[in-house]
Amino acid sequence: MDFFESQEKARRKSGVLVFLFFLATGGIVLTVYLLVFLLLLANVGTAAGAWSELLGMADLLAVLGGVILAVIGLGTLFKMAQLRSGGAAVAELLGGRPLSPDSCDQHERRVLNVVEEMALASGLPVPPVYLLDKEEGINAFAAGRTPGDAVVGVTAGTAKLLTRSELQAVIGHEFSHILNGDMRLNIRLMSVIHGLVILGLAGRVLLRMVAYGGGRSRDRKSSVIPLFLGISFMVIGSLGMFFGSLIKAAVSRQREYLADASSVQFTRDAGAMAGTLKKIGALAQGSRLENPNAPQASHMYFAQGVNVLMTSLFATHPPLEERIRRVDPAWDGSFPALSGVPPVEGRAGSSPAQEHGLDGSASFAFSKGVVVDRPEYLTATIGRLDQVHIAHARELRLRIPGQLIEAAHDPSRAPAIVFSLLLDSREEIARRQYAVIEAQYGQETKAEVTRLEAFNLERALRLPLLDMCFPALRLMLFDRYPVFKSVVLELIKADGRVGLFEWALHRAVLRHLEPAFRVSQKAGLRHAPLSGLGREASLILSALAHVGEHPQGSQAAFAQGAKFLNFPDMVLRPRRECGIQALDQALNKLNALKEKAKRELITACAAVVAADGKVSPAQGEVLRAVCDALECPMPPLLPEFLDSSNFMG
Repeated sequence: MDFFESQEKARRKSGVLVFLFFLATGGIVLTVYLLVFLLLLANVGTAAGAWSELLGMADLLAVLGGVILAVIGLGTLFKMAQLRSGGAAVAELLGGRPLSPDSCDQHERRVLNVVEEMALASGLPVPPVYLLDKEEGINAFAAGRTPGDAVVGVTAGTAKLLTRSELQAVIGHEFSHILNGDMRLNIRLMSVIHGLVILGLAGRVLLRMVAYGGGRSRDRKSSVIPLFLGISFMVIGSLGMFFGSLIKAAVSRQREYLADASSVQFTRDAGAMAGTLKKIGALAQGSRLENPNAPQASHMYFAQGVNVLMTSLFATHPPLEERIRRVDPAWDGSFPALSGVPPVEGRAGSSPAQEHGLDGSASFAFSKGVVVDRPEYLTATIGRLDQVHIAHARELRLRIPGQLIEAAHDPSRAPAIVFSLLLDSREEIARRQYAVIEAQYGQETKAEVTRLEAFNLERALRLPLLDMCFPALRLMLFDRYPVFKSVVLELIKADGRVGLFEWALHRAVLRHLEPAFRVSQKAGLRHAPLSGLGREASLILSALAHVGEHPQGSQAAFAQGAKFLNFPDMVLRPRRECGIQALDQALNKLNALKEKAKRELITACAAVVAADGKVSPAQGEVLRAVCDALECPMPPLLPEFLDSSNFMG
């Protein structure tokens, strides 16, 4: 799977979605006009007479068309505002309950472990997980506008009835939607469909008003207009539902085959995906959701979540049998009977390593850097999720002390993890940092930071540990987030300078927590040309050139990256110009690049850090932070004993 190509396809589909929306809206208005014409034809008796009457009503029809367009537009804008907080809004709409990151329930813990494992392997921030407690069918979804506000939702049936490998296949399917750019498209599709059916919803409200308020004769006379409007709106709403269902099917169905194939590629276990789909076929509830809001998000689910008429035309998912045969060509067409709830591997609260039979005492020989023959190999890992990266993420997690993982999962202790990662090794600086922590969080948190910092976590494990903290950090109270953000910034500035790891951590905190606490942020200009952002590109390459000690010097490292961009006037910027504010501003502008330009820029960045043929942990941290800021997730770098050809897609 090529991440950049997938993002480009998703962007094109967004354009198609907008076109279909306007087409459907126009179709609704024209259909209403046709219905008016047919009513006139029935009354007048001749087509010419009906047409003449219709032309005489031009002003009224124009007002009617304007009202329909306004209602559809306002309905779409309302749903966009309702979903502006991202995936959490979708999960709550479906009755989801956020799982506590430190849950010890064995089924919940297994789901959390699998999601965390997949996130670490792909370079995405660990998303919150929602459980749909009342849904006994087997289904799941991923929702959000960006990876920073994404959530993963699973039904109770998924958590209880699947084995770990089957659960991994389902979560891999959902992560495929995130990496393929489907998530943002799905949110937009929900808003568009709501606009198309809003008149039908208004019609239902009017008919209920008539039903409950039409008891007396005088009330019955006064209810004629609401009754007429209610029926009219219901008819128009039915048209919206018809067009909306067609759009859902057109946009969604083919993506499910791709997500199935990607999941099998991730896990190297076609049997797990086939087994999950067969369990859906064998289960009486299947994949059906009972929540009344389920139809609104039917295009987001792992499997068909609602019953539809004319399945071949309106279904958002391919037939179950076709999906099974694509991953299991030898399937005999039967659905084996379910044998109850499968046992949970490991014990309640166990880590992925314990679930796989590892005792935590294994020793892993990891390098101090990653050997890279060509920078394109690093670019090829963007959006990459496969069994090699999953195994590597599992090993990274096993190397992190269990006490640190427990703290990262605890909402009350996760801030202390972040603070401990920023503590300076110099006693005088650390003393000032501790004073800041104590002033804002108290003596207990200060003592907790001291305990956590004593583990002296190796550099390669710091960003994975930070990623584990995000679900717990998102649970902090709204009024505490500004305090937390302020403390992080004060700890960074305590020594009077900003190191690039500190910048990487600060950037990650802002990018993945701001959407949860500041949902009204405006999106910047998209799809700017790289040719107009040469200054910003040179600033990023310069910052990377100053990381670590290049044997041939920062200037030579910078030149290695600059040749991939072909800007004649690019020059190495002094270290003092590569401050946190300048880097943030540059990346905010560069995030507007098209996918092809982002590929070129990231390859240039990779060429800088790998100028000597090797990427150090410090360089890897900053490179991953740059990629994350560009919405291009880079997984943790693999150990040097892996051949560079493993990076190729």
